[in-house]
Amino acid sequence: MIRHYRGRMFWKILIGFWLVFIVISQLLWLGFVISGERHEPPEMRAVRRIAELQIASAASVLASGGPTALAEMMAGWPSADRQFFTVTPQDAPDKVAAQPAADGPFADVMVRQVKGADERWYALRYDVKALRADSRLGSQRKFLNIPEPMVILAGAAGLLFSLLLAWNLTRPMRQLSLGFARVSSGDLSVRLFPGMRRRHDELSEVAKNFDEMVERLSVLVRAREELLHDISHELRSPLARLQLATGLARQMPENVSASLDRIDAEAQRLDKMIGELLTLSRAEHDAMPDEQYFDLTGLIEAVVTDVRYEAQIPGVEIGLDIDRQQDYTVRGNAELIRRGLENVLRNALRFSHAGQRVQVTLWREAQWLSIRISDQGPGVDEEKLSSIFDPFVRVNSPLMGKGYGLGLAIVRKVMLAHHGEVQAVNGEQGGLTLTLRLPHWQLN
Repeated sequence: MIRHYRGRMFWKILIGFWLVFIVISQLLWLGFVISGERHEPPEMRAVRRIAELQIASAASVLASGGPTALAEMMAGWPSADRQFFTVTPQDAPDKVAAQPAADGPFADVMVRQVKGADERWYALRYDVKALRADSRLGSQRKFLNIPEPMVILAGAAGLLFSLLLAWNLTRPMRQLSLGFARVSSGDLSVRLFPGMRRRHDELSEVAKNFDEMVERLSVLVRAREELLHDISHELRSPLARLQLATGLARQMPENVSASLDRIDAEAQRLDKMIGELLTLSRAEHDAMPDEQYFDLTGLIEAVVTDVRYEAQIPGVEIGLDIDRQQDYTVRGNAELIRRGLENVLRNALRFSHAGQRVQVTLWREAQWLSIRISDQGPGVDEEKLSSIFDPFVRVNSPLMGKGYGLGLAIVRKVMLAHHGEVQAVNGEQGGLTLTLRLPHWQLN
């Protein structure tokens, strides 16, 4: 059952962002508090500036026009501003009253003594603390020392950003999770990269690797199914002949000897096919046992010597051309490479007539050691060249013998297991040419 609710990762990202937001805001507030003696907050500076302007204008009007002019000017002030400003007559300037009620720029009360036009002294007093408390700047509500407008605006923007961030990160994670669930249930058709290619980040690379993994699994599963189908098909024929031979032996006792010969021949066929299947399975593993460094020249010479002995009966010549001045060091399993070379040479020998030649050439090109095996046989149809390395694929020819189509499949698996390659082309003058390439190793 598919779950539609958000996973824990989504809520971790969302809640984690909000915790970071709160911690940063508190650290900023703490920084302002610690540095408050040197830096006046902007809202406090605005309130003090208003008080300074009003008390300066009142002092100027009182000094030039007297109390009457000051009263006329204050009549035009808003009632909210007049309640914080007071004018007190006095006989002489008071030095004590001239001092602010608090030190520094954060004075709660501003006091200025002015000599009016009537030659009398007046004390102008402005209650800055009351103005600050009554003003909107000073009466803002706060949440965790954060002004309410900042909480609303920044909080809403932060919530939207955190939602987008959490969705952007958790959505591909959910897609990957659903993809793995479908693969585990046997659905190998799922692909994630087409829907995530526009991200251009690490998650899109993960989706691409996921698709490559599923594609590889699909190929392997399909190959296994085809191989099992082919094996079951190939086993039916010798088993049917075995059953026929045993049935004839029971019905006609005088043919027991011929039936036993047939049973022995079919048993040998089965043994050969099973041995080739085991070799094919062993060659599929990249990490093979018994890896060692060896000279490819000696291995090829030994294989050619054995095949030359077999080629005496059909009358086919086996040629060998090697540049002795080069180094041909190879790392791998010598027995598997030998088995692959034998399969190619015996395959070429099988399709050759008396008087024809099979040429084996070994040379070095860049970082590769190349082995070319050419025959003068009938060759292979161009449309079938790409499939002759598949298991149980056999060329329709009267010279093909009684093989199971596993020889060249083993050759390809051996080359791939040694990080090499194999290629088949038809020769210009007829025949088939196979080129095997193995990486060249230099011993330090």
